[in-house]
Amino acid sequence: MEENKNEKTHYLYPSSDRYAVRSKLRQRTFANNPPPQNGDVTSGSIESEKTEADLYPLEVKNLDGFNLRFYNFDPAHLSWALNTLDAAEENGDNVNDAIYKRNRKIEDMYNCKITVDEVEDTASGFRTAVFSNDDLFDIAMIVDEKVASIYCEGLSSTWDILPYVDLDRSWWNKSASDTFSIKGNQYAAVGDYSLSMVTRNFVTLFNKSMIEDANLNDNLYDLVRDGKWTLDKLIEIEKQFSRDLNGDGVLDGNDQWAVSGAVKLYFGSLITGAGVKYISTDKDGNPYFAIPNNEFAIDVFQKVFNLHKGENIYYKMSSDVHAGTNESRDMFKNGQLAFQGTALKSIDQYRDANFDIGILPYPKYNEEQGNYYTLVSNGAVSVIPKTLPEDRAENVSIILEALARDSHYNLIPTYREVVLKTKYTRDDDSADMLDIIFQSSVFDLGLSVFPSETYYKYMECYLNMNDNFASLTATLESQVQNKIDGLLKAIEENVD
Repeated sequence: MEENKNEKTHYLYPSSDRYAVRSKLRQRTFANNPPPQNGDVTSGSIESEKTEADLYPLEVKNLDGFNLRFYNFDPAHLSWALNTLDAAEENGDNVNDAIYKRNRKIEDMYNCKITVDEVEDTASGFRTAVFSNDDLFDIAMIVDEKVASIYCEGLSSTWDILPYVDLDRSWWNKSASDTFSIKGNQYAAVGDYSLSMVTRNFVTLFNKSMIEDANLNDNLYDLVRDGKWTLDKLIEIEKQFSRDLNGDGVLDGNDQWAVSGAVKLYFGSLITGAGVKYISTDKDGNPYFAIPNNEFAIDVFQKVFNLHKGENIYYKMSSDVHAGTNESRDMFKNGQLAFQGTALKSIDQYRDANFDIGILPYPKYNEEQGNYYTLVSNGAVSVIPKTLPEDRAENVSIILEALARDSHYNLIPTYREVVLKTKYTRDDDSADMLDIIFQSSVFDLGLSVFPSETYYKYMECYLNMNDNFASLTATLESQVQNKIDGLLKAIEENVD
């Protein structure tokens, strides 16, 4: 669906088979693009057995020891995401070993080397290196919130210089590619070779024992699969869980609630899950503030507000939109919450829970909404430095594409299995939910670049339980547009 800021749209994320439910991630084949029209595919039966990588083969070349140089965070920083790009050896950890095997496989296949320089602050080091015109790395991993300032300063190259990288393929996140494409220029990308953004998908955990004891009329997993996991259904279920456990007549942190945690995570995921986008782009690739004059977006904000106000569903723990997750984690493990929102990376912190945990995507707005949408932000995306020599670009691109392809079929399924083993039974229910979550992640400049001007401002309404969404939008409109105008002007001044 082409977006136009002069048209009122409902679901502002593109509808695509890429985000449709698929039963098995390992067997996932492409659905977005028609197969190549050549003699390699001769019948429907043969075509159906081929993977996307088979249908779009990548050339294998002898690169004579070429060294692909990544610039990445060291393990002690950006700890809320999984950022590892290489491993020194196998150590029995499934993800570590998958990364090690992948890199050695690509090195052997292409006669190349893959090295990673790990630092505390990649954005700062990136600026220093490029300003000094130092050719120190080929691909840098930069936190999404810092990407815009880098390309506005003219420090990054656009991805069209990488001839082998095909951003239309499934091993590149299309929502990220669309989001970081401004006026037709691709400034950043998210490939399956990095788990950073994969682990920043926000999901809903639930206490299986509490759900079973409630004797609900609905199976939560079936609701998701049948497309009936909606805002109204979520609230209908959540209303059943608030309990005054100590009988003091006051519902507080000593009692049972449906859900708690950081406002930006829980309410933010509900808004994104309903299809609201804070900043979109028009047909010419110009970003614009997508909330003004968008009746649907305001209706979503209001509906989420109305569904929670006075219902004793959400327990507010903090006066900060960012805080509350650590405290709510303890409540969830203590059996005081039926649901708990978290990023995939943080699920390993629930290993010591004494009950089984289920996992769900956040709900849709209603059953008419075609896809689930999973909020993802605050992880690392890939950026090309302006200092990348022209004669290195071809080799960089073929190795990068090979890493993304291989990871799509090996690393991503391995990580999926690790998540399932954390506290879930390895059944089709859990696997199906993760498939949906992995394939429904969406990016938004309002989440990744301008959260302080858009996303967080709307979350403050829920924090303070003030339903002033329309007046807030009016207040923000000129401020956000000024930010966008500044971004476009800076890009124009720095584009070669």
